[in-house]
Amino acid sequence: MSMYDVSRRPGILNWFLATEFRQLLLSALVIAFAFSIRYLIFGRYRLEYVSATILAVILAFIPHELSHRHIARKLGYYARYRVWLLGLALAIVFPLLTLGSLIFAAPGAVVIYPKYPFGYVSRRDYGLIALAGPLANIIVGYTSLVLLTMMKTIIHMYSFLLILVLFVIMEINLWLAMFNLIPFPPLDGSKVFAWNKVLWLIAFALSAVPLFLMLYGLRFFI
Repeated sequence: MSMYDVSRRPGILNWFLATEFRQLLLSALVIAFAFSIRYLIFGRYRLEYVSATILAVILAFIPHELSHRHIARKLGYYARYRVWLLGLALAIVFPLLTLGSLIFAAPGAVVIYPKYPFGYVSRRDYGLIALAGPLANIIVGYTSLVLLTMMKTIIHMYSFLLILVLFVIMEINLWLAMFNLIPFPPLDGSKVFAWNKVLWLIAFALSAVPLFLMLYGLRFFI
């Protein structure tokens, strides 16, 4: 039985694996759970943080994968998202074992098929397709960063929730971009690095620098 032959899989897993969209949805829910663990255990504003995390994952994971697929199809390849069941399991187990300190964010991937039988995907095309996902996250992350910077002087009774949502969207998008740009197979970074090391370095720096500043408490935008 193939990994994606759902005819013999029972119950809710069968339903999720039946279509590409549902596989994306399942993966997004698992990643949202992984990122929410630390807030469920340690957070003061659990409901607010978990709600913001779910929205952030939707605006991070799904655009990331759809960007891969869109560029692949623009280049003439057939591409679709496929869930990786082992990756789903690791995405659940790692944050549970580490109380949210370590997250494995690879529950699936966009699979690319050559244009012709016995064809291949060129290094350039692989690089462009791989870069599209992290680039989508960088765009969303920096959009949130700009909005946070614009709002830092606004005082309003509802501003905390909005700032929280924007901050979590920025954090998760930039983290997902940086994680995927690590230059080791099968992550996107290995393909981008093999194709164009300068573009890889620029993209990695754009995602890593704000996260590095946050890690050391330099939250200049809030």
